[in-house]
Amino acid sequence: METIAGILLAGGQSRRFGSPKAFLQRDGKYFYQYSIDSVRTFTDSIVLVTNEELEAFFHDEEENVAILTDQTHVKGLGPLAGMYTGMEYVSADWYLTAPIDVPFMDTSVFQTLLTYKKEGIDAIVPIVSGKIQPLLSIYHGSVKKVIFDQLQQTELSAHQLLGHLNVVYVPMEEERFFYNINRQADYHRWIVD
Repeated sequence: METIAGILLAGGQSRRFGSPKAFLQRDGKYFYQYSIDSVRTFTDSIVLVTNEELEAFFHDEEENVAILTDQTHVKGLGPLAGMYTGMEYVSADWYLTAPIDVPFMDTSVFQTLLTYKKEGIDAIVPIVSGKIQPLLSIYHGSVKKVIFDQLQQTELSAHQLLGHLNVVYVPMEEERFFYNINRQADYHRWIVD
């Protein structure tokens, strides 16, 4: 039986937004809780990788999710460092990855992506309106070494990572699931107004 773990990426500084996006709410629920819910059904374990400033806030909120900060030797190297940290912490055959600023995320995304899981595939990545979504994807456990090697070369782009992998790209119609709240204007447009 193959094991599946969830890795939630919550290490960003939210510079464009101005305050930690993880703790914004939609319908009385924190953004990061939507990400947890989107992977929980399919995973044996979940880790949330954040920065040291926010770590304690997550500890207060979630008991059944491991809260981590980047491993020292990859600290501050962006989302790939978060993915690597999560993969180092929990061993699994497959990893579902998601950021914490997608408050419309739905389990159906991972349900669909998981149907493409098979031998020889390194990553299963959605494409929405022509845009590749590498942080909201599925990765095989063997990708951990590729990520580490890339971080050692200071190649921090998730798009660069995909260039080193055997990827299945899955077109998806529902744009709303992938709405990313980066700015105050996004929050007001999609959540408040």
